[in-house]
Amino acid sequence: MKPASKTPRRAPNGVLTDRPIPIRLLPAERAKLEKMAEREQRSLASVSRLVLLRGLAVCERTKTLTS
Repeated sequence: MKPASKTPRRAPNGVLTDRPIPIRLLPAERAKLEKMAEREQRSLASVSRLVLLRGLAVCERTKTLTS
């Protein structure tokens, strides 16, 4: 008999899964993320990460929120 396997990782290789970043959202913001997650068939964490990455790219491109 095979030993029970762990749940497969869904995070990309190299993602720090042991160091999550808590974030507080307004109810409307969370609802938008939840709708996006449902539409994309992704977890709320996955969609939040993708939105963050896109936002970071915009900030880097426009040189905003940097010193």
